[in-house]
Amino acid sequence: MQAEKKPMTKKQYFDKCKKFDNLRNKVASDPYRMKFHLQPPLGWLNDPNGLCQIGSQYHIYFQYTPFNPNGGTGLWGHMVTEDFIHYEEHEPSIFPDSSWDANGAYSGSAYEENGEYYFFYTGNVKYEGEEYNYITDGREQNVILTITKDGYNFSKKQLIMTNSDFPEDMSKHVRDPQIIKRGNHYYMILGARDLSDKGSVVLFKSNDLYHWKYELRFTTQDVFGYMWECPNYVEIDGKQFLIVCPQGIKQNGLDYANAHQCGYFPLNYKFEDKTYQLGEFCQLDRGFDFYAPQVFKDHKGRNILIGWMGMPESDYNNDKTVKNGWQHALSLPRELYVTEEGKLAQKPLEELKKLRTNEKKMEFNNELSVSTSIWFEIHVDFEVSRDFVLKLRESAELRYEEGILTLDITSCGSGRKHRGIAIKTIEDIRIFSDSSSLEIFVNRGEVVFTTRIYDSMEEFSCELKGEYLSGVLKYYDLTIEK
Repeated sequence: MQAEKKPMTKKQYFDKCKKFDNLRNKVASDPYRMKFHLQPPLGWLNDPNGLCQIGSQYHIYFQYTPFNPNGGTGLWGHMVTEDFIHYEEHEPSIFPDSSWDANGAYSGSAYEENGEYYFFYTGNVKYEGEEYNYITDGREQNVILTITKDGYNFSKKQLIMTNSDFPEDMSKHVRDPQIIKRGNHYYMILGARDLSDKGSVVLFKSNDLYHWKYELRFTTQDVFGYMWECPNYVEIDGKQFLIVCPQGIKQNGLDYANAHQCGYFPLNYKFEDKTYQLGEFCQLDRGFDFYAPQVFKDHKGRNILIGWMGMPESDYNNDKTVKNGWQHALSLPRELYVTEEGKLAQKPLEELKKLRTNEKKMEFNNELSVSTSIWFEIHVDFEVSRDFVLKLRESAELRYEEGILTLDITSCGSGRKHRGIAIKTIEDIRIFSDSSSLEIFVNRGEVVFTTRIYDSMEEFSCELKGEYLSGVLKYYDLTIEK
């Protein structure tokens, strides 16, 4: 059996870059190119990978297909920032250049110990020569390790696990490793799909990071999707959460409206006893474009989440950027915290306040109108909140009617229409607008909407109307100082 495609080496990448230099200029001049989001220099971007802080630098790696805005064999792109506002591009870090990852250096994460950063990722290999379905046969999902001290120079790749190391009832879809340490033991979680098309997260245990033994799987009693991708174990204030991206869940009213889902289970796992309980699944984001997030802890102890501002297999598009040679971006970085009710919530990272200029503060009763730029932040604090319509940019609307909060971008969404959630009261709304995105945080980030948006960018305004409304609106232009 042979891999379906030849690996891409670093040399092949740089040779091909020379042919695409002119495309970078086209990408940079696209009016939908965003100002304060991480996006691919050209081509396609998806999952954030290997997020970590080394010294004063935050290293953000991501799934990257540089020469095709519609995706393909992925490598790891690499950006570095110290403030989450200014991003510096570096050469890709992990290439699909071996027999273990010939069809893509897929997603993975970073684990730090004694000044060394262990990068575990999935190497994808697809066989050719026969009729394979690539679900139950024809595919290798290899766990590969490479180590760095500085985030730039990586050790020789090592094969850690392959198909035969996974439980016998698993399909060929086992991927996206993350490492956890408890006492003297290490644990690895991987997203999985079993042969009965039931999603789960499989857990392995090790004493040395190199030799792993299967422990158990986290799953629901009833089938909840056929695959759980991109798992993250998060512990905040002594509470455990398992973030996953389930695939194959049917829409249920306002819930699960996207092609695939992203959310978390409250988790109670006893590592020594190997017993666990999963709570009710909660969606992390109610918008159109949020998937495959990764969480890491920085030197301040913050649990920082960054997601892919995209959605696989969606019925809407980003054609307006694809025609200019690029597609997708990463979300704004968000700090996770736990509410009094024990739920995960997200707040924009504190560093983003450095973008603010030209503050305006306005009190309102029932209605308010303000002209805006393309790049803005709005913070609405309601003293009294009833039904309302908040118009944004040219034709986006955030409506609250009879206990339902709806984001409607039907006329400017390139196929995106509306998403909603039932919510008892609206206390505050915080909105970030970039050239082609909106990120909306409701009730201190207990509810979030993330979406791409494609209006004509001619005349922007914000209008709030309703009955029995009162409160304060703060407006900021968002500008990057060089």
